[in-house]
Amino acid sequence: MKKILTGIITFFCPSFLMRFLLRCMGHKIGKNVKVGFSFLVIKKIELGDHVRIGHFNLFLNDRITLQSNVIIGYLNIFKGPFGLILSEKAAIGNKNYLTRARLGITYGESNLSLGELTKVTTGHHLDLTRSIRFGDFSILAGIRSQLWTHGYYHADQGKDRVRIDGQINIGHNVYIGSGCIFNPGVNVANAVHIGGGSVISKDLDQPGMYVGQGLRYLENNLETIKLKLDRIEDSDLIEEVYSKKANPK
Repeated sequence: MKKILTGIITFFCPSFLMRFLLRCMGHKIGKNVKVGFSFLVIKKIELGDHVRIGHFNLFLNDRITLQSNVIIGYLNIFKGPFGLILSEKAAIGNKNYLTRARLGITYGESNLSLGELTKVTTGHHLDLTRSIRFGDFSILAGIRSQLWTHGYYHADQGKDRVRIDGQINIGHNVYIGSGCIFNPGVNVANAVHIGGGSVISKDLDQPGMYVGQGLRYLENNLETIKLKLDRIEDSDLIEEVYSKKANPK
């Protein structure tokens, strides 16, 4: 009921009344916060001073924590059991789609975290099966990049398959060009620049410029893949799920 009432207040009430009513409901709302015609159907809201949320956004996630001077544009969709954590002056542009499946398909906690002055621009798709974390002063630029934190590996025959999950970590001062695709579990070091249209399937651990790689063949099978991964022991999961092993660094 609290989530539904929060959504009604954020959509229909002018900002001065919205701030008062949300505070009465236990949400933390700073000074001079402005929310356009957007539904925030959320359990827990923490907004710092001078936060701006534009029109026609749909928030159906668990919780948001936005520090001061954060800006969210218009027509974004945030859907699923994850947290949205934006540091000071971070921004999310327009028409982005952030999603996570329900618990039971997913497990544990997941967050999208943006550091100071970090920005996600327009029309990107972020899969939050596991967390995605950006450092400070970074940008997911252009349009239509995809960040995936889960994937599948199938047996050579039959129905056997496993899901492979992995958190994505992106450092400080990173630039990501338009139309990039990130595979699960990759880590990007500080001061990395990634050219448009690149596929990032392994860690980028040295500063500098990276551009798209050619397609290559890797000989593998399902049992070999399993040996390289950690199995998730969670009785509520509906399928066999593995996680990439932690980076030893």
